[in-house]
Amino acid sequence: MINDKECVRKEINKFKESLSDEAAAYLSQKICRRLIQTEAFQKANRIALYHSIKGEVETVSLIEEWRWKKKIALPAVSGRDLLFYTYTGKENMRAGVFGVREPVPSETLTTDDIDLFIVPGVAFDHNRNRMGRGKGYYDRFLSETEKTIIGLCFGFQLKDHIPTNERDKKMTMIITEDKII
Repeated sequence: MINDKECVRKEINKFKESLSDEAAAYLSQKICRRLIQTEAFQKANRIALYHSIKGEVETVSLIEEWRWKKKIALPAVSGRDLLFYTYTGKENMRAGVFGVREPVPSETLTTDDIDLFIVPGVAFDHNRNRMGRGKGYYDRFLSETEKTIIGLCFGFQLKDHIPTNERDKKMTMIITEDKII
């Protein structure tokens, strides 16, 4: 299965590399507009988002747009764990372990503190499965929650089927530029 996952990751990375910054921004805007129209987003008070990196659906604009209307939580890597902290502004962000921008540690939030989880992924499938980068951070953090989890991805990241195992956390919903699953 590891080899199958690596093949999918390589295939998706080729598509990501060919995606221009302009196209990524345009598609990201469409995806985020779909997201904010969902009932789950509208009803949520505290939302766990991610600070996007190149090749992911861009969320930095979304974070800034909604930080005054919702409570935004962002992840930080600590050892083998993913911890979430309240976002308090760009000035309170730093480069994390993998170079991803993450909040300066403050009060740690649990899954009970968060109403809605919005996560990135390398690939997703029509059965609402998610494949991450292979470290299991999101799967471990989200393993105990039954709250809504939305995966954001570009259409080329949505496959008919991706390899999964019992530790992989299924999404409640997946949003692309063209559809909601």
